[in-house]
Amino acid sequence: MSEIATQLLNTFSSLSASEQHEVLLALLRSSGELPASPLNDDQLVAIAEDVFLSLEGEELHGDEGSKG
Repeated sequence: MSEIATQLLNTFSSLSASEQHEVLLALLRSSGELPASPLNDDQLVAIAEDVFLSLEGEELHGDEGSKG
């Protein structure tokens, strides 16, 4: 991710919940204007891996909370 994108995400995190909602709506509306291109196999594998690792992390945190 570029430095500009990281800055954008950091700024987004500092917004109020209602401002975040408005920004998300604007981004979703504008994303419909982007050219659609199908994902290649490498991109799909990377996305699946990110989702798997995220879910695995949530599962591990849930198990740790129930042990204490």
